[in-house]
Amino acid sequence: MNGSKILFNTGLSINLMFLILLFLGVNSSSFNLELPIITLITPFLIIVNAIFFIYWLSQLKWPAILFLLYLVFGFDSWKLVYQFKSDAVITSKGLDIMSFNIRSFNRFRWLDKENIPGSIAAFIKQVSPDVICFQEFAEDLSPEFEDYPFKVFKPYVVDGHIGSSIISKYPLLNSKAISFAKSSNGGMQSDLIWKRDTFRLYNIHFESLRFDRNENLLFSKKYKKSVEKIKHVFDLQKQQAVKFKDILISNDYPEIICTDLNNNAFSKNYTYLTNNRYDAFTEKGSGFGATYKFQYLPIRIDYIFTSKKIKVIDFNVYDISLSDHKPISATLKWP
Repeated sequence: MNGSKILFNTGLSINLMFLILLFLGVNSSSFNLELPIITLITPFLIIVNAIFFIYWLSQLKWPAILFLLYLVFGFDSWKLVYQFKSDAVITSKGLDIMSFNIRSFNRFRWLDKENIPGSIAAFIKQVSPDVICFQEFAEDLSPEFEDYPFKVFKPYVVDGHIGSSIISKYPLLNSKAISFAKSSNGGMQSDLIWKRDTFRLYNIHFESLRFDRNENLLFSKKYKKSVEKIKHVFDLQKQQAVKFKDILISNDYPEIICTDLNNNAFSKNYTYLTNNRYDAFTEKGSGFGATYKFQYLPIRIDYIFTSKKIKVIDFNVYDISLSDHKPISATLKWP
């Protein structure tokens, strides 16, 4: 066997391995498989397979068709990764909801920038959404947000200063904290009154992986410890999703869920929350919709979900650097 044949067979074998891993990552929830590491690195697997496709195509080799076939047969899954921009013109005015993990207003100076609270306040004033759900909200560092007469803050832990907050131009009633056992994360719910209708608004921050953004998970010397950590966090997230699902069952109002899921769209928790609900990004988003850069790889871990009675007419990700997350917003129409 000559060298070119060996190189071809080796490349094909590696390509097939990464295609199988990608298939498992994308479909693990459908098959009820527990594959947290593969699920987490699914965006990385997409890039690797795309590189193989470009290589085979440049060499005019038949394995290029493998990726194309996967794109065709996995079309519904790819909508979770990338959306083509709609040319439709938005003519109706709806309810503008924003979700933003503000990382405690840069309390520990993770960003080398001055006056992050003031910059966030200026951004909010410029965009002027009707309602904003903040995660990792530091009550003692918060600006006034003078354009929002209705404000609610619920700490993640009793007597804490970090938690969830909702600010709104419309009334908020019956606000309650949502706590998770063995966790410093949590959330809240509140009833939003808009146009004489009542919506149940949830603002949830699921368990964090707590990796440094530049930490190299795949090639770390502490790989085994990292894997154990990820499995533990996924278990906690699953427990939190089960509790949250029980809370959702008791609700009779149309729902709007703003969440830092701390996981991608191929995770089980995403599957739980999108059951009989819309993902605003897959309805009206464009591009990759990345909200967080993890290990040089932008991924989507922040979401706005709605009841299917609510129509999503627009969705945006704002490319600003005021946190480790990007804010997202959805324009909703009812009924």
